[in-house]
Formats: sequence, C-alpha cells, structure tokens
Amino acid sequence: MKEKQAREIYFGFYVKRGEASENRIKEVKNMCFSDRLSNHGYWANFLRLFISSLAYEMFLLIKQKIKKTSVEAAKKWQVSSIRTYLLKVGATIKITKKRIYYQLSKAFVYKDLFREIITQ
Repeated sequence: MKEKQAREIYFGFYVKRGEASENRIKEVKNMCFSDRLSNHGYWANFLRLFISSLAYEMFLLIKQKIKKTSVEAAKKWQVSSIRTYLLKVGATIKITKKRIYYQLSKAFVYKDLFREIITQ
C-alpha cells in the first residue's frame, strides 16, 4: 500500500472491505434468518437453511433489477430495506378469467419503482 493518511486508509480501504463479504454474510444471516436452525432434526434445519438461501438469491435478483432503475436511493438498500420498502406493501388483488389486477396502496412511496421492477 502506498503511504497515505490514516483517514484515507480507513475510509478508502478498511470500510470498503465490508461491502465485499461481511455485509453479504450479515444479510444472509440476519436478514434472511439463516442462523435460525433451532430444530433437533437434521432435515428440518437443512430445509430452513435451503429456504433462507433461496430467499437471499431472490433478493439478489431484485437488487440487480433495482440497479437498472433510476431511483438512486434504492441502489444502496440492503435486504431488510428491500423487504420493508418493496415487499411489505398493502395491495388489493382482483383475479378474473383472463387477468390478474393489483392496486397498490395510495400511501406506498415507491410505487413507481415497484412498477418499474415488475415491468423489466
């Protein structure tokens, strides 16, 4: 490493290391609940871990779609933010013979982002 000020090293190198691996581990463990393997049976714990891994993969796909949108604030969201802002939303769903209609809540702030992700 080149000689730099301690502040430059801290913010330029040390803090960024978390983005590479530590934050991803935290997302899988805490936000997708993969650390909850409290059952006594192997297969039950295996299934829980498998479902948590699938959920994390789903969130990674959503993250990729968010990066293609125009909403800059959303590009920095972690799994918990995506779950809170995009998935925990009140909506009315109407199913007919030919179509499925949905009407999002009027209080939903990220309605345009949600539609943009769905139509990609």
